[in-house]
Order: sequence, then C-alpha cells, then structure tokens
Amino acid sequence: MDIAVLMSVYKSEKDIYLDRALKSIWSDQTLRPQEIILVEDGPLTPDLYRVIDNWKSILGKNLIIIKNETNIGLTKSLNKGIRATNRQFIARMDSDDISHPDRFRKQIEYLI
Repeated sequence: MDIAVLMSVYKSEKDIYLDRALKSIWSDQTLRPQEIILVEDGPLTPDLYRVIDNWKSILGKNLIIIKNETNIGLTKSLNKGIRATNRQFIARMDSDDISHPDRFRKQIEYLI
C-alpha cells in the first residue's frame, strides 16, 4: 500500500519517546509505510538528533526529514510535511505515540 506517516518533533520532547514511536512505525508493523516524514520544528536537542540520525541510518531514503529553522508550530509543520509527499494515504502520529502493530494494515483495509 502507498502510505506515508507524518510526524513533527519539537525540542521539548523526550528522545526515548521519539525512538519508541519510530520503532512502532517501522520495526513493529505488519504493514510498513513507504516513507516516514519527520518535521523538525526548530532546533532540537543533541539526544533527539542522535535518535533521528540512528533511524536515518536504518531507514535511509524511507525517512524524509524536513527542518524548520525556527519553531513554526504543529499545524504549519504538518502542512509542510503533507506537501512533501504524494502518497495515497497519510497516517498521522505524534512523536510520543506508539502504534499498534496492525494499525496501518487495519486502517488501510478499512479505507479501501
């Protein structure tokens, strides 16, 4: 299926939550997305950058990173992410969410 996952991350968020969220999107899913769009909403902490760099090494071109020079807020960040994909479906997650392993499969089956 043609699916992207869209997420924004901000400097006050915890690196362990972001790591777990990305794991639940990629490693734990029965239906993996074709891409994960991660919007960095302003400068982040070194710990968050470490998590992002680690996942970039795992996901390669499947992780699309959009960097906002300054914090522009969630809505504008997500709109930038939407414009960065042409996938048929976009799933939305917060950087501290954990997706059930069948989430994307069930949602796509329902939508189709």
